[in-house]
Amino acid sequence: MVPHGAGQPDDEPEQAAPAPAEAAGWQPLDLVTGTLGVLLVIAALLGLAAALWPAELASAATPDGPRVPWWVLAVMFGLVELFVLHVQVRREAQTVSICEIPLVLGLFFASPGALILGRLVGPALVFALHRRQVPIKLGYNLALLCANSVLALAVFAAFHLGARQHGVSTWLATYAAVAAAGALDAVATTVAIAAYERTLNWQDLAREPLLEAARAIAVGTLALVAVYALAVDGGAAVPLVGSALIVLVAYRAYARLNGRHLSLERLYRFSQAVSSNPEVQEVILNVLAEARELLRAERADIVFLSADDQGPAVRMLLTPDGRLVSSEVAGLAAPGSMALRVLEQGTPMLLPHGSREPAKREHLAATGLRDAIIAPLKGDSGVVALVTVADRLGDVRTFDSNDVRLLETLINHAGVALQNSQLLDRLRHDALHDALTGLPNRAFIQRALVEALGTPWRPGLTSTAVMILDLDRFKEVNDTLGHQYGDMLLVEVARRLDEAAGSEAVVARLGGDEFAIVVPRAGSEGEVMRCARSLLTALTRPVDLDGHQVEVGGSIGVALAPEHGTEMSTIFKRADLAMYDAKASRAGIRVFHPGISGVDPGRLALIGELRTAIAQRQLHLLVQPKVRLDTMAVDSVEVLVRWAHPVHGLLTAGDFVPDSERSGLIGPLMRFVLREAILACSTWRAAGRDLGVAVNVSAGSLVDPLLAVDLGALLREHDVPPELLTFEISETSVLIDPSRTMGLLDQLDAMGVRLSVDDFGTGYSSLAYLKRLPVHEVKIDRSFVTNMCSDDDDAKIVRSIIDLAGNLSLQVVAEGVENEGTTRMLRELGCGSAQGWHLGRPMPVDRLLPWLQARETAHGPGRPVVAQPATSTG
Repeated sequence: MVPHGAGQPDDEPEQAAPAPAEAAGWQPLDLVTGTLGVLLVIAALLGLAAALWPAELASAATPDGPRVPWWVLAVMFGLVELFVLHVQVRREAQTVSICEIPLVLGLFFASPGALILGRLVGPALVFALHRRQVPIKLGYNLALLCANSVLALAVFAAFHLGARQHGVSTWLATYAAVAAAGALDAVATTVAIAAYERTLNWQDLAREPLLEAARAIAVGTLALVAVYALAVDGGAAVPLVGSALIVLVAYRAYARLNGRHLSLERLYRFSQAVSSNPEVQEVILNVLAEARELLRAERADIVFLSADDQGPAVRMLLTPDGRLVSSEVAGLAAPGSMALRVLEQGTPMLLPHGSREPAKREHLAATGLRDAIIAPLKGDSGVVALVTVADRLGDVRTFDSNDVRLLETLINHAGVALQNSQLLDRLRHDALHDALTGLPNRAFIQRALVEALGTPWRPGLTSTAVMILDLDRFKEVNDTLGHQYGDMLLVEVARRLDEAAGSEAVVARLGGDEFAIVVPRAGSEGEVMRCARSLLTALTRPVDLDGHQVEVGGSIGVALAPEHGTEMSTIFKRADLAMYDAKASRAGIRVFHPGISGVDPGRLALIGELRTAIAQRQLHLLVQPKVRLDTMAVDSVEVLVRWAHPVHGLLTAGDFVPDSERSGLIGPLMRFVLREAILACSTWRAAGRDLGVAVNVSAGSLVDPLLAVDLGALLREHDVPPELLTFEISETSVLIDPSRTMGLLDQLDAMGVRLSVDDFGTGYSSLAYLKRLPVHEVKIDRSFVTNMCSDDDDAKIVRSIIDLAGNLSLQVVAEGVENEGTTRMLRELGCGSAQGWHLGRPMPVDRLLPWLQARETAHGPGRPVVAQPATSTG
């Protein structure tokens, strides 16, 4: 069994002649010098055979036992070369045969001439007719066959002089002969490969002869058994041949199963590799490298089709040293081409060596390939690329249907990996960019600022500038023309700001009509002011919105690092404060200073204390009852958050909620209020009171994508029905980011949470939003309710709102009820519920149930206290 033995040509470098040669990294001179080296090896083998041949003839003895003619040996040697095992070791295709069996039989039962003639004729027919070897390879293999046969004869004769009797000397002679022949195979093949590639692996030269000698001795043992059996009984040839065939078939089956196992293992590792590294370039590199290795091919490339089928395709070829080389390909899908057939059919195409189809033979000849598989890589829109694997290593085997299925499986993994990679790229982009304008968003700009603040300061570039820009009159455009035109205006403003800021600055949309500009390495304050003025100048030109000429301006606040702080949150906060001061003073541009809007270090410290207060649950809730005017029963309450500050005293929500929104604390604050409100609702239910609870939701919370998820978890944790919870929202908060806000409100409505429009009647677009928002009630602002008994205009407004809500099947709550006359008037107008100091003042949560009991004792329980069913108008 000799992987490198005579007639085992697969490891002899077929890769040395890829077509075209330049595609695999070969130059014409390489081919000339490689061929000359192999010719020298052939000459050395023939010289060795000639030197050993006379000595063998002189020492040859007449064989004992049955005589085997040369043609029988030729048949045996031809069969073992025809039915060989193909084993892939790294990048070499090795062929394993059991040629030692006929060799040993020839040593014992044939003359030297008959052995040499049979050894050459049988394999020569297989090499020339079946494998169709090129002349130089055929010459090398026949020279190697001749040399190792003569060497085996010489060594056998040297160890076993005289009659060929059986004994220890016979065993030693046989083992020495086959071991010498196997070692010569290994040395000759290693040197031939080195001559062709001009590199010699000394470790292979030292290791391979020992391995091949050991393998030859193993097969030689089986041959000795056959010799002893034939010496005793010539009829033993029949069972010996049958046993040899069974062993060969079993070993081939084992090799095939082992190959499949290795292929599955490589596929598993490949899928892990492409999943762990989702970069497109890495996926393509892994795909081509694995395809080349799994299919034992010399070449692998992928051709990406043009998106419009008009431009040239792009080919990425994997070079022998593992690099990707790109080039353009024209005329890929020409009429009648193999590529076009694959594109139309959407299935892989096999182009084997020696194909009988003229079109396939023409394609192989035109491309300079010996054999190939072309397979489609499919995406969401169909076939996006073609993967080609070509030039199977060695000339014994070509690609078959199993290889096609293997490549198809590999490409399916690659397709999923590439789609995941593209999806991941889109998700990464969407997570860091504004969907409307395409500008970076708040997360992106914060990263850019953190990176800029982490870079050492250099002389001449002393500042990192942060500018917050808020548009003027944007709400008027939304209210007058509609949000479609407002979106068009934002897109145009974003384009102008991006152009005016220059390449060194990063422009981002923070939300609504607010933008941020970060200049990582600004110069002096004067240079920053010139940049800010150029931004405002870009907004002075009117914007055409489908024929409507719209003029907008802006206000810019500027903060500089390190002058105004060295932390991202501080710089953003101070730029924001400067912008509000610029808007209030109509200055256009304002650079932060400690005196802006009364801001002092103590106010900034309050924000830090708020974070601690939320974490340590230092805030508390008050509840104010809502009374149904028809029964005067309390069916729900509104929660109010308070902060008992150790220095500033009792602070209301208006004292710290705006700061919490600007500093990013609105999320933790909102979750604290929700948890406490739902916990209180659960406590009341346990006491037999199904009281609803209303919570004010700020603008910052309405764009929090996790609010609905966290709310659902809290309701389930405390077993509170969602219809007992009401979210009170203002029109202004919805206008900040309508697309994201509407999405969240739809989620809450689907959960069963009730929605209420707070301060109704004070906005510019109340009717428009009542049609779009999934609300259940409206709250009449206290500015209309408080004086409705003495002011006819306020009374008319209240009556109109009640009538409008009734027509839309919405419940109505009046705020600011301070006397009995207002209560009676609201009841007469058909108002459903009311709240105010006359009906019930804000109180701690634990005081509510005793207050209800005292109220019912004094005035009667009225009707049962039940929560109102949720009514959604869509």
